Amino acid sequence: MADFNGMELVRKAVQAMKDEGADKAQASLSRGEQSELNVDAGRMSLYRTTVNVSIRLNAQVGGRKGTVSLNRYDDEAIRTAASEAIAMARSSEPDPANDVSPARALESFSSGDEEPDSEAMYERLREFVDYAASTYPKTRLEQCILDFGRGQSFYSNSNGAEFEERSGLYGFFAMFTSKDGEAASSFNYSGASHRGLRKPLKDWGSIDELMRQSAEQTRVEPLSGSFTGDLVLTPDCLGDFIGYLDGVYLGDYPLITGNSPWKDRLGQAVASPLVTVRSEPNGPRVEVGYGYTGDGFRAENCPIIEEGRLANYTIGFYASNKTGKARCPSGGGAVVVEPGETALADMVRDVKRGILLARFSGGNPSDNGDFSGVAKNSYLIEDGRIARPVGETMIAGNVAKLFESVRAVSRETVDYGSGVLPWMLAGGASVSGK
Repeated sequence: MADFNGMELVRKAVQAMKDEGADKAQASLSRGEQSELNVDAGRMSLYRTTVNVSIRLNAQVGGRKGTVSLNRYDDEAIRTAASEAIAMARSSEPDPANDVSPARALESFSSGDEEPDSEAMYERLREFVDYAASTYPKTRLEQCILDFGRGQSFYSNSNGAEFEERSGLYGFFAMFTSKDGEAASSFNYSGASHRGLRKPLKDWGSIDELMRQSAEQTRVEPLSGSFTGDLVLTPDCLGDFIGYLDGVYLGDYPLITGNSPWKDRLGQAVASPLVTVRSEPNGPRVEVGYGYTGDGFRAENCPIIEEGRLANYTIGFYASNKTGKARCPSGGGAVVVEPGETALADMVRDVKRGILLARFSGGNPSDNGDFSGVAKNSYLIEDGRIARPVGETMIAGNVAKLFESVRAVSRETVDYGSGVLPWMLAGGASVSGK
């Protein structure tokens, strides 16, 4: 990868679009080399290296936009793609919100290793397989992937904004089930990313805790009847609900369409005062961040929800122009939910009846935030104690009301490398069984 000049290529693409008649243009390129070790059905099975290149050209003519993606970067391919982007732009509808970011001198970012430590990867994965077999003999590793990604990304536009980033990153994903005789648990999975291999893989994210739970979940009982109760959202599950906030209340689509129930709530209370959500691509708490946003701005840390008040939407440059609302300085990723002052054990003791929700299987919430789905790999909580694993249990509620009803946030957190999340206790959920 040392001989690869991505910056020259995106500059060349921008110039090609200008030569074809673009008023404004931007080009981005990513090149990744992935070295991967696999475990299938409990056995280490594969080591391979793959290389992927992706280039995206965006041409604007008279407020009209055309976008083309390709995976070749020779001169002819770039010229052809530039011509196609211009043709698409000229045939599209004009939109005054189309634009490119303002001029900014080239900024370069670099993090992580340049080369994978293949021996350490093998030893860490072997260590994990041995640990799982000895500690959780009922648990079967369906698939595990430990990889090292060496990536480069480049951005240039016709105003003169330029960025380049080089990073090395280890990622680990594990999926597993447990079996006791004829009884079997539902599958579960988790993963995390880090710059190095200092920690055993069992300690990445919540993998060890989820394997422990899986071994307990071979025999589950459905609930009878229904009740309105509490949810203790685990960090894995909380990440899904933070994603729902983005999809329904905070992001480009709900703000552009005007469907967001929070479209006029900036600066107002939208959640419990115990809820603080920050986006920290520059760290220090997020190890795996990023230097710039996809629409050509330097990524800056910012709050999204500050002690229950809406501080920023997560919209990009186009949505900002379209709605007149401020662009999110961070791009909205690298999420940190601030921990609270309550121990997880005390949080459980505060629940009269509810669900420890470890995995939620449901479709996207409706435009007003209503959600429903099945609690997977989860537990019934009764009278302040975790009673038993449950199956065939439906959960329903409203995302905004769930965050409004938060009454405890754990002081314990899980570090996924790309974000840090605690446990969260909220009330008012509808829970029903058979």
